[in-house]
Amino acid sequence: MNIAVFGYSDFTRRCVQELMQKGHQVLLLCPRADQAHFETNAMAELNADIANFENMQDPNLLDILASFSTDYIFSIIFGYKIPPQVLQQARHGSINFHPAPLPEFRTANAWFWPLRMGVKESAICLHHMTQQWDSGNVILRLPFRLAPYETQGGYVKQVGAMAPTVIDKLEPMLLNPPLPAGEKQDSGAYYPRVTLRDLFIDFTQTTVQVEDLIRACNPFHPAQTMFRGENIEIVEAELVSGTPGQPGELHRIGDSLQVSCQDGRLQLHVVNVPLTGSYSAQRFAQCYEVKTGEMLEPISHFPQYAHLLDQ
Repeated sequence: MNIAVFGYSDFTRRCVQELMQKGHQVLLLCPRADQAHFETNAMAELNADIANFENMQDPNLLDILASFSTDYIFSIIFGYKIPPQVLQQARHGSINFHPAPLPEFRTANAWFWPLRMGVKESAICLHHMTQQWDSGNVILRLPFRLAPYETQGGYVKQVGAMAPTVIDKLEPMLLNPPLPAGEKQDSGAYYPRVTLRDLFIDFTQTTVQVEDLIRACNPFHPAQTMFRGENIEIVEAELVSGTPGQPGELHRIGDSLQVSCQDGRLQLHVVNVPLTGSYSAQRFAQCYEVKTGEMLEPISHFPQYAHLLDQ
């Protein structure tokens, strides 16, 4: 089959490798503005045909797909909505590969929100593409368990490792068109694009909620807080027993550094100070002479930074 693929990620690359090994002809499509992302994810090393275009409204894109005699269009971690005139170029249908449960997590940040919301099991969902994000009928679900201390990086790695299974399960459908009608989705939930606002810790939340956020951010965009008027990043923490003080209050206990949340305490393990270094919490407390009673403050206490939060 001739399969046109939009997208660039480790998961995309691994899926394309599996498709090519099964004898499918793959055309990789990339907007010129995203060429750097394409190259960063080693997509050009796949030895597949590649075509660039200006944007999703570029009429040349229709010509490219027609010349390829496209059987299927796949979107595998791609940040643009594919318009109907493009989807119509696929003889047998178009599929989006969504690395989060549907309809529970309709989002462009599928690596982040499941962890942020504390789910214990996720899924890769393949669905028909429509003009509403992540809303088409689901033709394949592959659930997977999340480790107790799963990070965003671990989530991405686990999804990538599932590429062979995804393509093996999809292959019989590809070879016997048309694609199945699939399972209609319920109303579900949409989660927005992640902004800096989403990365800042709110210590009035529970210890579990704060720890979920820290893991959901690690390692690509660590969770943020403010210390002595400057931002720092909390990379790793764990729940410990202890009576909470004020939300955000630090407790230096022996070699450990703890912070109060709504219902308890977290022990900090790894702290980044931007442009300075990464520290164990113990070393951070020593270097900065942290005292019990000092505070990790919410970004809302610093209105001068409000304009940055939705970027």
